[in-house]
Amino acid sequence: MSKETKTLAQLKKAGKLVNRTFHKNGPKSYKRGQGALLKVLHMNEGSMTSRELVDALSFDRAELKAVVKKAVRNGYVTMADSDQPRTYEVSLTELGDQIAEKRCAAHSEVAEKLLADFSDEEIEQLNALTEKLILAAKAQGAHGKRRSVKAACKCKCCD
Repeated sequence: MSKETKTLAQLKKAGKLVNRTFHKNGPKSYKRGQGALLKVLHMNEGSMTSRELVDALSFDRAELKAVVKKAVRNGYVTMADSDQPRTYEVSLTELGDQIAEKRCAAHSEVAEKLLADFSDEEIEQLNALTEKLILAAKAQGAHGKRRSVKAACKCKCCD
């Protein structure tokens, strides 16, 4: 195994473990896809069109509709007609907003614990290195779309 392959394998392993840590320590009050939906809505002031959600979540339209319907049944979001054709508006309910806020707080706490042993300088170096790796992957043709939200939360509760 080359040095480069070993390094990327370590990075992949670290990424998986970080994701598992977030999952293990996050709120468990939603099902597959609904947490991502709530987080994206929360990050975007509580309301988005289905077209915006398809782009933000990288779901296809049918997959998004199924997740939204489940979230509506659970009382997390509401669905309303939009003035655009073949589009609907999805908005957080008070319960959905509370759950999204809880999720952001849990993620922030886990992130702080995971990086507690890193200095500010080391965190900046890690950010610079991972950004460089992302740009190199994009230059090789990676498009960055994935099936679930992994983007950093930019809401007030996670600052």
